[in-house]
Amino acid sequence: MMKYFVALFYCISLSLVAVGQRDTIKINKDWQFTTDKKAEGLTQKWYEKPLGQSRTVELPHTWNIEKENENHYGWGWYQRKITIPASWKNKNVVLEFGAINHTAYIYMNGKEIRENMGDGFNKIYINLNGKVNYGKENILTVACNNDYGKNKVPFGSSFDWPNDGGLIRTVKLIVSGKPAASFLNAEPVLNIGDQSAKLKVKVGFDGAAGKDIKLLVTVSEENQPTHKTILKAVTKPEWLNGEAVVNYTLPKVNPWHFDFPNLYRISVTVLSGKKAVDQISANVGFRDIRFVKGQTFLNGERVKLMGVEWTAGSNPNFGFAETEAEIIRHGKLMKDVNAIFSRVHFQQDDAFYDFCDRNGIILQEEIPLWGGETPVNDTIEKIANKQLAEMVRNHYNHPCIFAWGVGNELRGRDNKMKAMIQGLIDKARLLDPSRKVSYVSNTLKNGFSNDPKFVPDAGSLGDYIMMNEYAGSWWDIPQAKLSNYMDSIHTSYADKPFFISEFGLCGPNFKGGDERRVEDLIYHMAVYESKPYVEGAIYFDLTDYRTHYPGTSEDNKYRRRIHGVYDMYGKPKPSMKVLRELSSPIEVQGLEKRGKKLNVVIFGSIGLPQHTVKGYKLYVSDNTGNYANYKAYELPEIKPGQKVNFEVDDLFNGKGIVTVIRPTGYVTTQKSFFE
Repeated sequence: MMKYFVALFYCISLSLVAVGQRDTIKINKDWQFTTDKKAEGLTQKWYEKPLGQSRTVELPHTWNIEKENENHYGWGWYQRKITIPASWKNKNVVLEFGAINHTAYIYMNGKEIRENMGDGFNKIYINLNGKVNYGKENILTVACNNDYGKNKVPFGSSFDWPNDGGLIRTVKLIVSGKPAASFLNAEPVLNIGDQSAKLKVKVGFDGAAGKDIKLLVTVSEENQPTHKTILKAVTKPEWLNGEAVVNYTLPKVNPWHFDFPNLYRISVTVLSGKKAVDQISANVGFRDIRFVKGQTFLNGERVKLMGVEWTAGSNPNFGFAETEAEIIRHGKLMKDVNAIFSRVHFQQDDAFYDFCDRNGIILQEEIPLWGGETPVNDTIEKIANKQLAEMVRNHYNHPCIFAWGVGNELRGRDNKMKAMIQGLIDKARLLDPSRKVSYVSNTLKNGFSNDPKFVPDAGSLGDYIMMNEYAGSWWDIPQAKLSNYMDSIHTSYADKPFFISEFGLCGPNFKGGDERRVEDLIYHMAVYESKPYVEGAIYFDLTDYRTHYPGTSEDNKYRRRIHGVYDMYGKPKPSMKVLRELSSPIEVQGLEKRGKKLNVVIFGSIGLPQHTVKGYKLYVSDNTGNYANYKAYELPEIKPGQKVNFEVDDLFNGKGIVTVIRPTGYVTTQKSFFE
């Protein structure tokens, strides 16, 4: 089979009549916008005419960062003219909204073409074939609502992040031939023994697709120095559950790892006869994450994970309408505190997952079922299941995502709620058997499984334990009880890997400022690192974050939780460097002058995180810390617990600032030895 692929590599595209065509057209400028504070737009049929008293905005957009609309939770209207060429009449035309928070009615030329009910963070795809006037100007109108309704997930006001309404992500038109691919989901499987791999590619279609089509599949190194093409083949697919499926074996791949995030570009051209009618592509990574006897392994290596969570929408200048540059800026802030592990309470923009793919952050992505106020009823269950299915479909290919989350702090000991959580976990496993699934609990309580009165918590239903832990603040127990508390939970669920999904200090609810935050951080990390069963932890939060919750601070767009190691704008606090140093996989413990040389004493971390260090560089600089002006030393491989005496030039008479850099270019530790 592989010989056949190699032979095809050189001649396969020579017989094609045309290259597969797919045009993506951004339509983010020149939108007209107005609020509808009297909620009269639907009854007055604003969608049938130009919007009155509107102004021009650019997407992404939210009205809740505007002074006059900071506390408007209701209707907002958007409208834009779109010219559809006559040549598109025989094309497949799809309208894609990155997200609309949270409920929307979408109209084309005064006619409704889609409802989006209660889902503020997933993509919305609308096939426009036959719904537009070809060769003419068309009017696209969107009425969206961000009220605290009951027919949405998250339910009502049961969430702790901003409630920013609007077209919060970008909008585009996707134009291709027919039959058109609607999605590409790839399943890369790594053989950790010899780094060979298997690759299953599944392609769904927008409308009917003839069974005689073929797929031209190309797999190339995407972000790697050599950019080699490792597969190019035309294959007639099998059809399973309405999807075109092809399978390949690859002799050798470079695995994806948080320090070596190797990506591969899969490009699929749809061939109808000899004609290329569409092309769709995605990035993937070959990696193996598994649990063995409660321990975590990445590509066969024993690891422990450490990271931080970012709450999107925190910068008052952007809110949920973050640009790609703003999202990447926050991703870099995460890496600047050594994040290799995180979770997100709700579905994010594609730019965030792409950043994590390229920079090495392992994620649990969750649907926004949040908080004890959430009821169990048919409406919530239906919306949550739909959100879950769309989340999995949209983000299936991202190697950064190792698990799906089905909710957070949802009354995990209530039987009806546990049944709904179990149903969502079952669905996640059905949709994506290749990944883990979890529910994040705040009700994992003392008690042992051999106690006849013991009632298992919903946190035990997933593949691992994710526990939000706030001893000394939200939890009504003294800090000194935390160690025994954790032991009792681990004993009760001893067959499950144990992770801390949140910890931190929330102001203004708890006083003491950043000085107390540092103390809280050091104490909790010390407890976690004393527990061999703790597999990872996520600090909450990266930045102080905006929220709709009353009583937290100002009653405007600056209402926030003071919860971060950076402020709302990304300015670091003293706790930022503390988190960075505690989250480093290596410990620089001292300098020793040895004649004309300097010995740097280094240990591999045996706390959180814990993994083999490879490809790291060390610098010794003057007291400005500008390490890039000095010689780079290649560190040897360092395993957890291993001591290394590393010799460097003595430029500053036994002193210096030691900086160590990850293979991805981020500072992992920086310590001064000038005093």
